[in-house]
Amino acid sequence: MGIVSIKTISPVSKLGLWRMSEPSEDLLGMLDLPASEMAVLEGISKEKRRQEWLACRVLLRKMAGINALIGYDAERKPHIAGSQTEISMSHSGEYVCVYLREDTSVGVDIQQMKPSISKGAFYFLNEQELQWTDLDNNVQMHLMWSAKEAVFKYAGDGSIDLKKHITIHAFSGNQNGRFKVNLQKGDLPETIQIQFDTFEDYVLTWTL
Repeated sequence: MGIVSIKTISPVSKLGLWRMSEPSEDLLGMLDLPASEMAVLEGISKEKRRQEWLACRVLLRKMAGINALIGYDAERKPHIAGSQTEISMSHSGEYVCVYLREDTSVGVDIQQMKPSISKGAFYFLNEQELQWTDLDNNVQMHLMWSAKEAVFKYAGDGSIDLKKHITIHAFSGNQNGRFKVNLQKGDLPETIQIQFDTFEDYVLTWTL
């Protein structure tokens, strides 16, 4: 199916969504990968993972208009080689998404909803959040998990703990909207706006 949408979030940011219906061989044919990237691809044995890896790069090319190379820093935060444009990527189920923004860190996450997420609530929700969260609201639970993943990617710091360092403000709604998240990174607290959308059995969250 390919591109589902490429949205302009702001004058300096775009969010793209791709539905994977093509085998990895077809996706590879849409790219012109250098030897270094081919070596990475050859090390990925599972077809689903190859599809995800390639689809992110095809989508990036469609969004940026160039055959951009993705690198990773010591914390595994992705970046576009030779560019000041920040990037975040995510995949779940049949979809991959790519979020681009000039000069400012970004985070995006997509999750296919499952009925059992509430069993793991105490892994990622803190006491403050548990006071208002409805553990039986499957959409809300997935939005909170997804938002914390997006903020984790935004922070680009592997020492960030989803439960200790990221706290979500109370919110309601199950289609689209936004809410606030507090990030405690070192001694510097930061409030981050999260935009969210829901479609089919997926939730999608991204930082603003």
